[in-house]
Amino acid sequence: MAAIVGVFREAEFSPGRVEDDAAILERTAAALVTGGREVRLGTADLAAAPDAVAILAMCQSPLALAALDARAATVPVINTPQAIRGCYRAATTRLLAAAGVRFPSTRIVRTSSPAPRDAAPCWVKRGDVHAMAAEDVLFAEDDGVVAEALAVFAARGIPWAALQEHVEGTVVKFYGVADGRFFRCYSDAPEPPASIPALWETAHAGAAALGLEVFGGDLVVTHSGAPVLIDVNDWPSFARCREEAADAIAAYVDDRLADGAEPRRAHARQARA
Repeated sequence: MAAIVGVFREAEFSPGRVEDDAAILERTAAALVTGGREVRLGTADLAAAPDAVAILAMCQSPLALAALDARAATVPVINTPQAIRGCYRAATTRLLAAAGVRFPSTRIVRTSSPAPRDAAPCWVKRGDVHAMAAEDVLFAEDDGVVAEALAVFAARGIPWAALQEHVEGTVVKFYGVADGRFFRCYSDAPEPPASIPALWETAHAGAAALGLEVFGGDLVVTHSGAPVLIDVNDWPSFARCREEAADAIAAYVDDRLADGAEPRRAHARQARA
């Protein structure tokens, strides 16, 4: 019987969150099975199965993504290996700038090179993959802290760092699906700091620029009310809204298989903060 294959995120890309990351894929698989689909979960090796009709990809290692490259041309892969690579920090910065997405000024620098002057205040982030631990992102209030952070990254074997301009405002965490059937926002503010359509527009623009279909990330709503994207990720754990997110993702996958290979894009229809 034709099956949907789900590929778990590798433990090294999910330190301290292996169970959370696995849970969203397992819950999505359960919803698909309830709807009559066969689903197999495991490593990227499963993607080679000739009866695989779709692949749900949370994996991030170069080896796993290489295994998915050939299949992406023949069956829906959500998210595609190209989109996952787009979430590597240097690629994200380049793609968002090219698409004109509201994103802080960001420089990618070698950690082994002298720290640039006048970079602070800024956020110093590892510049290869997304942040995998708390120490992968820190705020540098002056250039001395920038230099120290780059030296620590270099000692950890991280060759590149992103120096991202600090944006003042209210931080909003978001989770979404490409066609807008699911979009949830969370912040510490008593009221949403911007309208849901405005938050969706910026979050979706960033995800679309990277080619993501299942995504999450962070926005900052400035004091003028403008949302600015500061981070976007492929297949987050959806820990704050896992049950309803899994049902929406499963329905999205079903529709993708019914409609063909191309993802559908639409306005957020069920968004809320």
